[in-house]
Amino acid sequence: MDVSLKRAFWVIKIAFLALFVATFYTVKLALSGHTPAIDSNYYEKGLKYEESILSQRKMIEAGYGFQADWIQKPSILQSGKQELQLEFKHGQEKIKGAQIQVQLDKTATEKFNETITLKEITPGKYKGTLSIPFPGEWRVSISAKIPEGTLEKTVSAKVIH
Repeated sequence: MDVSLKRAFWVIKIAFLALFVATFYTVKLALSGHTPAIDSNYYEKGLKYEESILSQRKMIEAGYGFQADWIQKPSILQSGKQELQLEFKHGQEKIKGAQIQVQLDKTATEKFNETITLKEITPGKYKGTLSIPFPGEWRVSISAKIPEGTLEKTVSAKVIH
């Protein structure tokens, strides 16, 4: 066999070995960064989707709502720790004893998701500390549960430094 032909076979063997190693590394990297479904009970939530939309619509029509500066103007949120306050109202009446949660999430990844529970400091007024790791576009979801139903609101916030 000619020397140049032997070299060509060696180049082909090395290229296939490099391709095999690169494929193995790519698969290993893809499997190590796997993220599960964001909501573990997505199936049950999907089954109750129509019911939750109807409940949400009834709550809004009945006059339930949130009132807070950071909800009306989400651009005032800054990176770092901050106190969030809001009022949960039915018309002009403040709602006592609600279970209110605020969820912060970055839409591209669940790595920075954070959920806090707001505590009632005065009747109908709730407060909690939220930590936003860095500036950028964030989604903030507020959920309030009372015996009459659940009210949810989502705002998109451009967090500044």
